[in-house]
Amino acid sequence: MRRFVVALVAALLALSLAGCGGEGGEATTEAPPVAAPAESAPQAAAEYVTDRSANDSGDPPAAFPSFVNTSTPAVFQEKLDAGRPMLILFQDERQQVTGTFRAEVDAVMEKYRGLIDLLVFNLAGNSTDPDVLASVTYAGELGVSSSPYVIVVDENGFIIWRNKGFAERGIIEREVERATR
Repeated sequence: MRRFVVALVAALLALSLAGCGGEGGEATTEAPPVAAPAESAPQAAAEYVTDRSANDSGDPPAAFPSFVNTSTPAVFQEKLDAGRPMLILFQDERQQVTGTFRAEVDAVMEKYRGLIDLLVFNLAGNSTDPDVLASVTYAGELGVSSSPYVIVVDENGFIIWRNKGFAERGIIEREVERATR
């Protein structure tokens, strides 16, 4: 019985290796690709929270984008010219998550008062309201795809973090701290 099991395992291994061999049956001398390290199990809220920190991804910070269709609005340009870091929040006040998320942002901003500026844009309301129209225009120019959406820009004018959806206070605080160093 033991020989049968060993033969069966060897046959299955041979079939799986032949199936993974690629297009031809030629042997290659290249080393197989190294598998990425296993990631921890996703949290229940992982589909809602997207943490795209430059620290976590290894990507360098991106320059704050110049506006494609218009010149950079004064509300952003004055902060960039002064070398002030900024947290830009796009929100829809009609959404239920907005109040909770805004409380998280406000708690972090209270701790870092005077070190970083908060710019809040409301994407909800009357479509003829100039403030809402400006907010929607800024959102489109900056690639904002949903609400709430946060962009953190450091004092050198580089976007160091973007977040789509809810983020916990600790994550927001970590990114604000990076921007204010």
